[in-house]
Parts: sequence; structure tokens; C-alpha cells
Amino acid sequence: MRTTLLALAAIAQLALSVTAEPEPYKVPLYRRSNGVVTAGGKASIMLAGTIQIGTPPQEFTVAFDTSSGYSWVRGSRCKSENCLDRCTYYARRSETSQPTGKKFSVKYGDECVDTHIYLDTVEFSGIKVHDMPFGGAYRMSGFAEGFDGYLGLGPSVNFNTSKLTLGSSRHLAKRDDLPPSAFVPNAYQQGAGVGSSQFGMYTTDNGAGFDQNGGGTTTNPPPGDGSLPPPPTTSDGSNPANPANNGTVTPSASASAQPPANSGTATGGGDNGGVTSGGFGFAKRHNKEEEKPAGYLVIGGVDKKAIEGDVSYLPLADNKNGGSKNWDVCIKHAKIGKKLPLPQQDNAIAAISTSSPYIIMPECQADEFKKTYGGKFYRKSGTYSVKCSEIKDLPPLKLTLEDKIIQLPATYWTREIDADRDCCEVLLAKGSSTTDWVLGVPFTNAFYTTFDSENEQLGLAIKKGNTNKDLKIYDA
Repeated sequence: MRTTLLALAAIAQLALSVTAEPEPYKVPLYRRSNGVVTAGGKASIMLAGTIQIGTPPQEFTVAFDTSSGYSWVRGSRCKSENCLDRCTYYARRSETSQPTGKKFSVKYGDECVDTHIYLDTVEFSGIKVHDMPFGGAYRMSGFAEGFDGYLGLGPSVNFNTSKLTLGSSRHLAKRDDLPPSAFVPNAYQQGAGVGSSQFGMYTTDNGAGFDQNGGGTTTNPPPGDGSLPPPPTTSDGSNPANPANNGTVTPSASASAQPPANSGTATGGGDNGGVTSGGFGFAKRHNKEEEKPAGYLVIGGVDKKAIEGDVSYLPLADNKNGGSKNWDVCIKHAKIGKKLPLPQQDNAIAAISTSSPYIIMPECQADEFKKTYGGKFYRKSGTYSVKCSEIKDLPPLKLTLEDKIIQLPATYWTREIDADRDCCEVLLAKGSSTTDWVLGVPFTNAFYTTFDSENEQLGLAIKKGNTNKDLKIYDA
């Protein structure tokens, strides 16, 4: 009898080991301590990391693009000035490279990159994807010095037309049999040790975590200013940083709400020294003071040890231009205290963006905010001043997203400018849309945010250890 029970226990344990999903990959992100790389006075708000492409591997420093699933780096045919000082992909040096003969263009606000599409092995943080479509840039317009390209962590694009104005997927006309372009779904489908196509990110409570601009400092900034253009768009005017982009306001869609060019330093890749994640940019880690991660990029599931309670999932809104859904959710209502109710129009959407340093409001609603709470208007950023001493008296921002109410205290959407003059900035920016919002870094930094393209949903959770009891997610 004892032998039988032991055998059954062994079989049960084996079954559990076979069916158990692998733990998600956690890529640490580190604060930077000095030498801030900025553009226009703003610290970088781009997550970034190192990837390897090809066999043998060629290494690149890329920004993480959560708005679209198209990856690209500088190609060997790119000879323009904007291509200088970037690592170059040489297809002929890779045994696994497969040129497709096809082209694909991506527009980022006023900037544009034209690429040749290749299939090759792409590896990030130990996760390897074979035959992944990506772009080798042969022309780059308007880019400052900085990253070598993008790693697409957003929804896959459809290759049925030759141009993409990020925010909506575009296609490549000459060939429709290319594999999906998004890195995480590819890794999941190929059984690369990733338990799902879901990925997420969160800041920790070590030190200050990321500041409201995704900032921090870096001990070893990369060459150049690390700047990047606004989020991408496609030929139909849609914007990847601003999913379901039918005029949706995003940093690149609105001049009044457009922040200065993104700058930064950072990298991906574990705790093995060398270049590692450094906040929202690249940094080399050299001293033990920087070994406590300021946050994590989680690939292949949810880090349940990092959250309080369950994840609240919101269905993605339909793309107003048709095609694939992006990281947009329906916004039903908003309010800032009893003084400022903000009813929303039907079909208004809120784009969840990790590449905007602001929460961008429809222009008329931003005007109402200024009348009620705001001080001086900063035209360049589209934001407002407020007395630091009055922040404690500001009511929270309450957003009704689908069937959930998200309550965000004012401490998350304000920042200090000049303490001596009691001057702070409200990070609620005025956009150009009459209906739509962009929920940028002040919003995403507050929560554990997870992106699930397979189930077409986006999740929010309260981070473990949160001490601000006014930060809430509850049923509407």
C-alpha cells in the first residue's frame, strides 16, 4: 500500500511539473545615480535594453516600444547622417538571416524610418525567437543620436501595406505570409520558455523608484543624447503610442501636448554585470548601491508576488480605424473632486502609453481643469503650474475605465519644479483631441501594468507594499 501511495504521489508530482507554466522572466530596471541624459530638460521616459540579432549574434541597444510590435535597427545600407554612431545589422554576417525583399516604413511624429524586412534570430534577456520579422533601416529621417532602434513589445503589425503610422497596424502588400512581428507572442508561440504572450512592468519601492518622467540618472550614458522622436504613426495617421488612433491624442499627435524629444539611457538583461537595465535608459552598473532594482519588465505572465490582490483586467477598445486592437480602453467618465466632473463622449478612449510623460486630456476638459485648479499654463508641454503646498489639498483624479474606477491621488500627477518658490507642475497636459485621453507615465508608474494581446485586454493591479491608501481600483 505504501509503495502504491508513493507511486501515485510521484505521478501527481510529475503531472504538476509537466503542466505548470514557467515562471515569467523578470528583467530588472535600475535607477541611475548621476550624469542624467536629457533632451529639452526632460529625463528619458523610454524603457530600453540590449538585444542580439543573428548567428553569430550582433548586439544592439534598443528602446522598448509597447505601442507597436515592429522591431527595427540600423541596417548596413543606411549611410545618412542620422544613421551615424549606431550599431549596424549586417545581414551577410548572419548565418540565419533571410532577406525578404520587402520594405516597411514607420513614421514617428515628424520622424520616419524606412526599413528592409529580414527574418532572423532575435534574443533578449535569454529569450530567443527564430525567424522573427524585423527591419534593417536604410533611411532615417529626423532622428537624433541615440538608440540603435526599437524592440516591438506591442501588438503585431500586419504586413499587407508598406507603411505604418504607429497606433494602427499596417500591412505589406507584396507578401502576406510573414510570421507575426511582435516579440513576446512570437516567443510564446515558439515555446521559448515564455508562459504566455503577456508582459508587464512595475516600479518598486526601493529608493524613489522612477520619477514622474521615468527619470533617474546613469553612471555611464551612451554616446549622444539618447534622444528619440515621438511615438510612431502609420500612413493612415494612426499612432502606435496611441492605440486605436482615430485622432487620439498622443505625444506625437498633439503639438500642444507633445513633450520634448525622449532621451535616455538603459538596458535589459539580468544580473550578470555589463550593460544592464538602468531605469528608462542604458546604464552600466558598477557599484553595489545601484544593485537594488527600481522596477522590472516582466515577460511571459504576471509577477503575482509583486501585487496586492488580483489584476483588474480591462478589455481593449476597438480600433477606430479598423484592424488590430492596441492598448486603448474605453473611458466612460472622469472627475477631480466634486468641483470638476468630466463626462466623456460616447466611444471616447484612453490610450495607455509608456512613452508619454503626461496624462493628456481632451483640450476642452483641460481648459476646465485650469479654471478650477490650474495656475500658469506652460504652452510647450501643455501643462499647468500649482503651488507645491496646495498639492495635499487637490482631490484625486478618478477615471471610469470600462467597469472599473481608477483613483489616482494628486501626488502621482504632480512634480516639484522649484521648492524655494513653492512651484510645482501638474502633469495633466492639454491635448488636441476633443474626446480622447493618453494615460502616460504618471499613470503607469502608479500601478503594476500588464499587457495581454492574446486575450485583448490590459490589466492594472496595486503594487505590493503600497502605502498610499488613496490609490485604488474598484468596481464602478
